[in-house]
Amino acid sequence: MRTRALLAASLAMVCGTAVVAGCSEDTELSVNYLIDGAVTTYNTETLNGGIGGGQMALARVLPGFSYLGPDGRVIADTDIGTATPQPVDPSRLTVNYQINPRAVYSDGVPLTCDAMTLAWAAHSGRFSGFEPVTTAGYRDIERVECAPGAKTATVTFRPGRAYRDWKGLFGAGTLIPPQVVARASGVPDVVGPISRGDRRVLGQMARIWNTGLSMTPGEFEPADFPALGPYRVQDYTRGGGLVLSANDRWWGQPAGEQQLTLWPRSTAMSDDFADGKGDSKVDVLDIGAGTYSAVDPAPRRQSSTTAAPPAGPMPPASLGVERIVMAGRGVFATSAARRAFAACVPRDGLAREFGRGAPIANNHLLGPGDLLTGALDAEFGRDYLRADPERAAREARESGAGAPMTVRIGYLGPDMRRGQMVAAITASCQRAGITVVDAASETIGPASLGADVDALVTASGNGFAATGAADPIRDSYAFHRSDPSNIGKYSNARVSALIDQLAVTVRPAGQLPLLREIELLLWQDMPALPLFVEPRTRLSGDNVDNVVPGNARVGTGWNIDRWMLSDT
Repeated sequence: MRTRALLAASLAMVCGTAVVAGCSEDTELSVNYLIDGAVTTYNTETLNGGIGGGQMALARVLPGFSYLGPDGRVIADTDIGTATPQPVDPSRLTVNYQINPRAVYSDGVPLTCDAMTLAWAAHSGRFSGFEPVTTAGYRDIERVECAPGAKTATVTFRPGRAYRDWKGLFGAGTLIPPQVVARASGVPDVVGPISRGDRRVLGQMARIWNTGLSMTPGEFEPADFPALGPYRVQDYTRGGGLVLSANDRWWGQPAGEQQLTLWPRSTAMSDDFADGKGDSKVDVLDIGAGTYSAVDPAPRRQSSTTAAPPAGPMPPASLGVERIVMAGRGVFATSAARRAFAACVPRDGLAREFGRGAPIANNHLLGPGDLLTGALDAEFGRDYLRADPERAAREARESGAGAPMTVRIGYLGPDMRRGQMVAAITASCQRAGITVVDAASETIGPASLGADVDALVTASGNGFAATGAADPIRDSYAFHRSDPSNIGKYSNARVSALIDQLAVTVRPAGQLPLLREIELLLWQDMPALPLFVEPRTRLSGDNVDNVVPGNARVGTGWNIDRWMLSDT
């Protein structure tokens, strides 16, 4: 602690004797964390919130019964409570949830099973109006038994629907403060209207859940966003970033730093890097490689009095697979048109030039870390390894899409690497007579597909930031015809039935035939074209301790509450 104490004392002396621009101990000692996703809402479980950077930023602001660790595996969060399967009925899964008696939101309202009931209602697909990022797993829950205000709940799944990733349900981000939704809806609690199926009140609750927790830089009021974890959001502005402060009502191990500053898209630090004016103020970053510039930002390094490993790149592994998702309407209304476009995409060249060393990915469902990935990668996608302009031109003519075919490809901009990638696709498809238009936008989202653009460049689960998990079953629902994450509106009854079966199949030997049939159908229908494992740049300066790269959708911020400025 000696070095930090000396630094703080020096700053105090300077700031106390002169007017120095930007002289603030809090500013100087705050960790600056740069991410590539936008943060537009406190509710990371909405469709728009779930595909952006909210999970990377808020995982330790709104924790749940579990979180994704650095390797993307589910880890129980016993600070929130425990989840224990019950031997009630062997034909169905029943889980008892015990909430920590000390668990309380930052506004003083205790965490109760009301939050779980609201999370289930919003994700289950049974109640109209809610717009969750996915219904995976929650659709299989038959009922949540909860007495309003209680610290315990019993969750019962439908017979034969023991969702294999059940430990990931009610996880980080799902326990939206029910008191906020109830108050805005004019009811004493959320459990009653859900139990009664009160459509009028449920409609109000859905509206608040969907949009009532929007986060707009410069218009953020902390009191409206109660926190549940070791950090709370103190402020959010374009110029000052998203500021996290230690939550003084947190009952667990205190946060490592009293304050940290995150810099999502469209904030000052990310804008500077995108404009080529970046400096060395970033301490930790987790971004898609080449997002902000051809040369990714480097973290600042503070001098150290003892020998320490130099700051440098963290392991490049990612659990997300970059892909092109096509709309099921417009120019891509037929599978023949989608296959024609896929035939002119130079997947081998894209992986080589823009995958940063990643191999071509031939899986729509599995991530790079799955035991079955290698076998399936060798079986599928061989007809689309490299561009075939003659075949693409022929199939485009036969597809009925019209001539010439024009494809608008969108992605969240600015993004230098993806811009160059679309340029390479443009040049390749031009040889087939297919015109590709770069339609990147700072405001692009799921609703853009099929309206403003014909295809979107995303990663697993159709995210625009860090993506993926060790168990990819949740992301598989992006191809289920009734799931909100299916932004291309792809519909194949057999694929949906197979995904439902896959969701309750635990043994790899049982999964393999299901995956083979799903992949066969997806390569025929071509709702999306997998490219390569998403390259991400994760860096940390030697002035921050305990930073551990996170390869899943929560990114490196999975343990942000353990980060500490170096004591040496």
